[in-house]
Amino acid sequence: MTKKQISRIIAAFAAIIVIVTAVAIFLNVRETQEGTKKFQVTIHSERDGYDETTSEKSDLLYLGEFLRTMDGCQYDESEYGLFITGFHGMEQDFGAEYWWLVSVNGEGALIGVDDIPIIESDVYSFTLVQGY
Repeated sequence: MTKKQISRIIAAFAAIIVIVTAVAIFLNVRETQEGTKKFQVTIHSERDGYDETTSEKSDLLYLGEFLRTMDGCQYDESEYGLFITGFHGMEQDFGAEYWWLVSVNGEGALIGVDDIPIIESDVYSFTLVQGY
């Protein structure tokens, strides 16, 4: 293969990655809803034998805003937004590769909690998982 052909292949591959990323972001962007919304929050940790689902109400627009007010939610703030470190004393453990997976209606979130809108009847799940 010539350098020109290799360059074209690399450019085509880069374009595909950009398009796939743009589509994924577009499909995960949802409009915010004004007013009070009812939704569920599920916290699950197999490691700790914990599984709880609560019904919640809030007039906040984004999940990150809600988590900052939620009893038992432990987090750090960073330049990238809210970073969940634990719930009710059940903390992540990077040494053992434990971290909190965020899901919306059973689908893993592709964006941070500060950008996830709270929508009526949605289920926001936080699962302590092991492994990267």
